[in-house]
Amino acid sequence: MKRLQIAVLASLFLPPAAAAATSPWVETPGGDVRLVTLPATADGSSRAMLEIRLHEGWKTYWRDPGGSGIPPSITLSGAELVSIGFPAPKRLGDATNHYIGYDAPVRLPMALRKAGGAISATIFIGVCKDICIPVQAELTADASAETFANPLEETAIAEAEAKLPAAADDSFKPLSGTWSADGKTVAVRFKAPEDGPLPDVFLSGAPFEFGAAGPVRRDGDALLSDVPVLHRPKKFDLAKNPIQLTLRAGEKTMESPLAIE
Repeated sequence: MKRLQIAVLASLFLPPAAAAATSPWVETPGGDVRLVTLPATADGSSRAMLEIRLHEGWKTYWRDPGGSGIPPSITLSGAELVSIGFPAPKRLGDATNHYIGYDAPVRLPMALRKAGGAISATIFIGVCKDICIPVQAELTADASAETFANPLEETAIAEAEAKLPAAADDSFKPLSGTWSADGKTVAVRFKAPEDGPLPDVFLSGAPFEFGAAGPVRRDGDALLSDVPVLHRPKKFDLAKNPIQLTLRAGEKTMESPLAIE
């Protein structure tokens, strides 16, 4: 792949449309985006998702692109964002210019609170092929007039939630993380199923930034990989904002907080 270059292009905007639980698609040269929401429950909580429909050959970034790229940004009005989920990503690019993201359409499920009326999402993502195009759009959806969830929308969000990494279990779990003496890498020890391929390793946790993990190697009865730390803030509290370890071994994925010594 040729070295990616950021294209300075006009951002793409879509004005709010008529009330609907799903926003219209915002079309871009490399991929289209929309917001899907479900009716709020009695306590004001709701489920939603951002859907990115990539075009053939195009890619987009994970929440930590690995030092090269645009992490997705979502700002809501009309509701508070409790959490946003990301499926386990892939390593993309080549040895010279690598990054972390997705090479197929992807759905990012969200948990919301204090939802009630129309919900607007200002999103900023990057879609890439030979160049990277920054895409900014405002998406508006309103499920407040619906007394029950549209089955197609509910199924789509449930499918997005089902594709998120599983929680740790006895066979697939983090064991420890250790800072290097200079703080520029984290040695990650973990356990993975012995009958599967060696996992890809990904770390994330703003305001940290991490690079692509080094090769996975055996370390006794565990596996070990060194992950570069591209940005380490001067002050951080891992007890409040833990770093997340995401593992992909073929089709099996896992995500869990990583305790770092």
